[in-house]
Amino acid sequence: MKWNYRADIDGLRAVAVLSVLAYHAVSRYFPGGYIGVDVFFVISGYLITGIIMREIEKNEFSLARFYERRIRRIYPALFAMLFFTIVATSILYDAYVFKDFSESVLATTFFFSNIYFWMQTGYFEGDALLKPLLHTWSLAVEEQYYIVFPLLMAILARYFKPKILQILIGIAAISFLGSIYVVGNNPSDAFYLPHLRAWELLVGSILALNPVSSISNSILRNMLSMTGLGMIVIPVFMYSPETPFPGVAAAIPVLGTAFIIYSGIGEAILVNKLLSMPPLVFIGKISYSLYLWHWPLIQFATYYSIKKITRIELVALLFATLAISVLSWKLIEQPFRASVPQKRPHVFLSAAGVMGITAAIGLFIFFMDGLPIRFAKHQVYEDKEIYTECDFRYNNNNLQFCPIGDVSKKPSFLLWGDSHAASIGPGVDVSASGKSVSGLLAFNPVCAPLLGITANRKSNCVEFNDVTLEYIESHPELTTVILAGRWAYMAEGVGYKESGKIKLVDTLSESSKSGITAILFERGLTRTVEQLLALGRRVVIVSQVPEVRHDVPSSLSIAQRTARDVNEIIAPTLEQYLSRNEKVFWVINSVQADYDVQVIDPWKALCDEQRCLVAVEDTPIYVDAHHLSTFGSEYISYLYDPIFETLAGEK
Repeated sequence: MKWNYRADIDGLRAVAVLSVLAYHAVSRYFPGGYIGVDVFFVISGYLITGIIMREIEKNEFSLARFYERRIRRIYPALFAMLFFTIVATSILYDAYVFKDFSESVLATTFFFSNIYFWMQTGYFEGDALLKPLLHTWSLAVEEQYYIVFPLLMAILARYFKPKILQILIGIAAISFLGSIYVVGNNPSDAFYLPHLRAWELLVGSILALNPVSSISNSILRNMLSMTGLGMIVIPVFMYSPETPFPGVAAAIPVLGTAFIIYSGIGEAILVNKLLSMPPLVFIGKISYSLYLWHWPLIQFATYYSIKKITRIELVALLFATLAISVLSWKLIEQPFRASVPQKRPHVFLSAAGVMGITAAIGLFIFFMDGLPIRFAKHQVYEDKEIYTECDFRYNNNNLQFCPIGDVSKKPSFLLWGDSHAASIGPGVDVSASGKSVSGLLAFNPVCAPLLGITANRKSNCVEFNDVTLEYIESHPELTTVILAGRWAYMAEGVGYKESGKIKLVDTLSESSKSGITAILFERGLTRTVEQLLALGRRVVIVSQVPEVRHDVPSSLSIAQRTARDVNEIIAPTLEQYLSRNEKVFWVINSVQADYDVQVIDPWKALCDEQRCLVAVEDTPIYVDAHHLSTFGSEYISYLYDPIFETLAGEK
């Protein structure tokens, strides 16, 4: 098997990394740029398998040599970036976030960051500004693949050499079918888990085994390569975070990459020449460093500015990222790959040593609770961890309750909902206690109190709501039920200023199990209200609290340390709030017009004619971007006084 350097593959690397960079920098214009990672996977599988097979054919294959090359290739630039990121986060992040970051340091050090972020949140969800190592998930997938793959190839070459191609095709098919199956139900699993991504690397590996002889006709080769390029470029503009991915959607850029690599074997053709242009080849050579450095630099700059950086700032940042990446490639990647250190034992000892250092730093930060002493003059608000014992998902789907209000009295009300119900709990507690009224809290995150309605990621929502209703029915002393939830999320099907839509499903309607989220939201809320009223209960609906685009405590922390007013920077305007909740108001007003329910509007206590506050006297009203903090909840506790005055008067 003859292998020659191909400049067009470096050019293909450039296309991949520039797609990812464009997505992270200006996702509005390149909403599918994340497919660049899939291009990387195919290239990596192709090149690594070629090296392994060449050495196997010469009886020179050695696992020790293979892993030495991987260490030389991956470790120097990765750990240089990791040390920089640790220093930068120690300067920028508050103790709470810094402690969370320490966990990602450990995950990155031992190459299981894909598993860590899979357990944390989806790639397209959450506050990415607080995850400067999020991009290392793809490195973890590759390294996990290369722990198993060389061993597999060594075994196959020794015992099943004539069947290597067929076996790899079979494994790839199983992985691909698994990805298709899983992406419809648990897209985060399909995105992060290595066995569901293996097929992409295996496509490159299969291609390296020359399963089909090269095409001699230049016209056909040009057509195939141009088709392949289109299969990469078009998804960059046509895909979005809402595209079911990876699964079938990923097969398009993956096959497109394979077409380009395959058609480029032999005499140069149009796409081959295009990708071999010196600027693209150079970007391809520095693509690893560029991938490593671009994400934390963009996130740190955005985090410091709090709001979205300007175009001029973005251009300056991209030039700085390019310069740092070139230096990383020139001063770190190349020397270590070539000769530093020279002896193999030193390579492994050095790798173990640097991993030990970063692991020790991560553990130190974690056990020191994020080192709050760093910002002694600006103490970060630490929210109380309360109500965790009545989280339905942590109790093996058994309903548990948290007492609210005056515990010396018998419960007379129930606060029912998702995590937003738990977040208003402290305020309800203050108000109920002041009126000598007692109640209970039952909640399940992402499970709004909508009977028969479930979100695609929460299969136990229906069960939670059903058992809660049954409990209410069997306890007539609970005369009042307060419903609270992240209604805008249910009505719009997407978080505020976020990507990644949810799918609502109506489990009680055979004719329309799924549909427009606002309609299903109305249907579920109406069912809940009707059932409660039929049981003779008084119903109170707490409307949506204002949502914020940024993590409020972290934004407040950096604003305090740079003498800025966080409300002026990130507080949503009243107009933005009303626009976001237009469907919510329509549904709640419709329910209120048809049924005897009471509505409490937290936004009226948090918003003036211009904006909705996110902090009061340097204390955050929110614990993240949309859940009220304990302070924020208690700040608006007076809104619930009329409810509990009525309950107290009935005793």
